[in-house]
Amino acid sequence: MSLNPSAACLGVAVVGLAVHRPLARVPENTLKFAVGIMLSAFGVFWTGEGLGVAWPGGDFAIVGFAAMFLAASSAAVVLARRPKTGALS
Repeated sequence: MSLNPSAACLGVAVVGLAVHRPLARVPENTLKFAVGIMLSAFGVFWTGEGLGVAWPGGDFAIVGFAAMFLAASSAAVVLARRPKTGALS
């Protein structure tokens, strides 16, 4: 099924108008954190696609990558927030 580019553009514009106000209430750093996770997940997936990798689960592998990036980055945030202790501080 092929979608008309104009219809796709209109659909994105309608969704953008619908979610603009709720997204404006989300803190900027939280939004950047989520976008970074999504870009990383899609980037790994598309790099693999370009190299000919057959992903288990097909396109749903993106969800797994996003979960892994979320777990790793959340752990990094926890470690970064810890007070520095020890001889080197």
